[in-house]
Amino acid sequence: MAFPQPFLDALIDRNPIDEVVGQYVSLTRRGSNLFGLCPFHSEKTASFSVAPDKGIYYCFGCHAGGGVVNFIMQIEGLDFPDAVRFLAKRAGMEVPEDEAYHSQYQKQERLWALCKDAARFFRQQLFSPVGKPAQAYIQKRALSMDTVKRFGLGFSPDAWATLTDTMKEKGYRLDELIDAGLSIRGKNGGMYDRFRNRLMFPIIDIRGNVIGFGGRVMDDSTPKYLNSPETLIFNKRKNLFALNVARKSKQGRIILTEGYMDAIALHQYKRIYISLGVNELGWVSTDIFIEDYGKIIDTLKETQPDATIYVQAILPVSAKKSEQDPIYNNPRINEFNELLQEMAADKGVTYLAVNTAVMDETGALPVGASTDGVHPNIDY
Repeated sequence: MAFPQPFLDALIDRNPIDEVVGQYVSLTRRGSNLFGLCPFHSEKTASFSVAPDKGIYYCFGCHAGGGVVNFIMQIEGLDFPDAVRFLAKRAGMEVPEDEAYHSQYQKQERLWALCKDAARFFRQQLFSPVGKPAQAYIQKRALSMDTVKRFGLGFSPDAWATLTDTMKEKGYRLDELIDAGLSIRGKNGGMYDRFRNRLMFPIIDIRGNVIGFGGRVMDDSTPKYLNSPETLIFNKRKNLFALNVARKSKQGRIILTEGYMDAIALHQYKRIYISLGVNELGWVSTDIFIEDYGKIIDTLKETQPDATIYVQAILPVSAKKSEQDPIYNNPRINEFNELLQEMAADKGVTYLAVNTAVMDETGALPVGASTDGVHPNIDY
């Protein structure tokens, strides 16, 4: 929408560019300008300048530049209208809006507040007696308390409507709980919680709003992972778990992982564990397999230069066949072992010898042979 020019002029006057930029960048004055490390690309020498008198910023390295609204658009990932609203809120200014947008924005604010209160509720449950299953899982996965707090992990109780009832008591309506993807209306008209008996992962946008959740079940129920549906505030094509944390990095690259725990593990540990899940099909394309993981290691070393990288292969074997399984006794295990060791030595990473993890009758790997996280036998 078009904002009145007098309003935009007042907005810029009440948001001095040096003060706004200074909340994101450490600036040092040189004459009439200020300089600091560019927040938009990785650099060691300050090439990012701010000219308070002119109300502009410019980077001599990546050539990013503009006024205070452009800066917020770039640093916060917002479009022009939302950047204007961001700055208006910072300055305590009312934004001239049309009624349709105002009504839509009020709905968004209610859902943001609801999801934030839900995240607080899940967090309280995690540290209560009902959260013991999730506490045990967190301990098994070797997550530190700092990591648990940093990612806002929580627990949804193994009950039908605990969250729904609690949020109703806080003044939220049933239609809002449905719109936020937190509650579901049953066939008989009753309401129940979408997430039950799950370790909860809040999904937070780059502005710090809780917009959805992922939940990992604590028993053998299915699905193993359950996510919020798309809502007014949660667009799955525009949001990723932990993007609010990753955006603070100046590496210039982001490592995409498959699951919540994979992402959390990479953030927690300076030592990065890559789990190579190998099955019978792996024998058909061993060379390609080795080459692909070599490329992954190259990327990790470039983006995480201080990391110690561990590589391990896990060879699932049917429990029913066990030692009679031809894969279990396949002489090519030694060949595969040698190839991985050569690759690890060539890449300068630590190789953990191939082990044969025997699956149970359900096809699950035993504790200590998880393929989606941090190796349990390494002293981190």
